[in-house]
Amino acid sequence: MKNFFFRGEIPTSKSLMNRALLVRSYFPTLQIVGNSACDDVRLMKLAVAAFIQKKEIDCGEAGTVLRFMALRAARENGTFKLVGSERLFSRPQEDLIFLLGQLGADCDLRIDSLIVRSSGWKKPLVPIRVHRDKSSQFASSLLLNSWELPFDLDFEMKPGVSEGYWKMTVDMIRDLGLRLDRENDAWHVEKKQKISNFQLELEPDYSSTFAVAAAAALAGRCEITNATEKSLQPDFKFIQILQKMGARVSWDQRTLIIEKPEEDLKAIDVDLSSTPDLFPVLAVLCAFAKGESILSGAPHLIYKESNRLQKTTELLQQAGFVAASKEDGLHIIGHGSQVKAKKVHVDPDLDHRMAMAAGLVDLKGYTVDVLNSQVVTKSFP
Repeated sequence: MKNFFFRGEIPTSKSLMNRALLVRSYFPTLQIVGNSACDDVRLMKLAVAAFIQKKEIDCGEAGTVLRFMALRAARENGTFKLVGSERLFSRPQEDLIFLLGQLGADCDLRIDSLIVRSSGWKKPLVPIRVHRDKSSQFASSLLLNSWELPFDLDFEMKPGVSEGYWKMTVDMIRDLGLRLDRENDAWHVEKKQKISNFQLELEPDYSSTFAVAAAAALAGRCEITNATEKSLQPDFKFIQILQKMGARVSWDQRTLIIEKPEEDLKAIDVDLSSTPDLFPVLAVLCAFAKGESILSGAPHLIYKESNRLQKTTELLQQAGFVAASKEDGLHIIGHGSQVKAKKVHVDPDLDHRMAMAAGLVDLKGYTVDVLNSQVVTKSFP
């Protein structure tokens, strides 16, 4: 087994950063404190710049960029072309087209692009219906693009997947000054709203922090020097999860310290409905914990950058673990410290979270060959 140690800062949350960049496209004087060099943030910056210059908008592999910028483009008069990989456009986009249509935009979805023709959002005759059975990003995009509207915006939405990310969007928007009312499944945004807070200090990326913390819990120690004791991000839940598994967790002022326990990590039963991005890395942790773990509540894993439910199951089974996939998660029988190291070939299917999970298997003494390991730059260069 390899030893692991990390001390340093984690880059800004890409989820928060991309939301802030979208808002700044409406209010250029908004100051964003924080930065990230990851692919998704780089693409979002370029996409906003291309939109302002009325050029072709390149979304690359980033579903967030496509979903956020498609509704941003529809706010303006003109024809916009959003391009990206065929893989990106093969992911579920029907709900995005449905949403754009309700706002009066005409869309043409192609194998590697989306054409949006619009004269600005039109007020629907009935409240907009937002689907959230596959992703919360459609709802987030609608809300993040609702500044300075010429009409009151009403939409209806039943609870759905990734509730934590939707709440993160709502909290950020309210922090910036937007008034948002809710009654059961009905939401209301008053027209002509502007931001009242012109400086936004963003948190480190706790989705990526979890990969570092998990490595420490398995094989050593990490010290995250820019951690916060509270967070808007749902994946901040990883601290509680590691504590329940028996990892040593402590704070030294703003430094979060995670250490490998003296005994084996403990098995755990976790509902990941609001934190699906934790799934691949957490599954590996559970494989090296002692006992039976159950990860559930995340059927939408199949719609991520890869089919994470299938790919995580394949990774664990190839490494010799007993892992049975369920409709919404995994049942894992952990080996604890009894590791039978072997060679493992991993194709992360261009999914950054799967590459991170494979890295943890390598850390425990397996010989792991990861195809296209550079895909981690999507979120954590």
